[in-house]
Amino acid sequence: MPPGFLAVFSELGANVTIDEYQDWYNNEHIPIRLNHLPSFLTGARYSASDLLRPSWVAVYDVDDTSTFLHESYTRLRVNRSPREADVVRRLELLDRRTYEAIGDENKGLTSSYHPKDPTKFILTQGIECPDDAALKGWLSAVAKDLDNVEGWTRTRIYKCIDSLKSGMSVGSSEEEQKVPKYLAIYGEPLDCLTLT
Repeated sequence: MPPGFLAVFSELGANVTIDEYQDWYNNEHIPIRLNHLPSFLTGARYSASDLLRPSWVAVYDVDDTSTFLHESYTRLRVNRSPREADVVRRLELLDRRTYEAIGDENKGLTSSYHPKDPTKFILTQGIECPDDAALKGWLSAVAKDLDNVEGWTRTRIYKCIDSLKSGMSVGSSEEEQKVPKYLAIYGEPLDCLTLT
């Protein structure tokens, strides 16, 4: 199975305070994944600097896409703590997307999502493309263009294999649940996070 990637976009809304959100994410949500699931290799959380919504994204490198179907992972959502269930219920948006890695271009440097030394900035871009091969060609061209950008380290492409949006402002219609088929993540030095 290919390497996996998890991206969770979120928006607090009026019913969750920033302090409550930070405490829950920092002291419960992320530690359960990174400290108890060896398949979760890295994790970091970013806030948007461009004022677009959603305002937050958490990203995780996962060793294998089969992790997303394994009971050790799926039980985390089924058996949420009362606190987590309460916070998640009150969020305006929780947009969970699982991906498989399909392309990686870098300068021999590794940008990291490790919580002890994360990449400072990322830019995300949702992409619709006819197939993986066409996207890999696009990725090579983008990497060539970015090669002369001082500080650029890496661009990775992921293909969405599953997604689910929930929250107080989200409906269940097919249109409201739709996400782009592909996700590109650009590493430093970009100083903004665009969520699509």
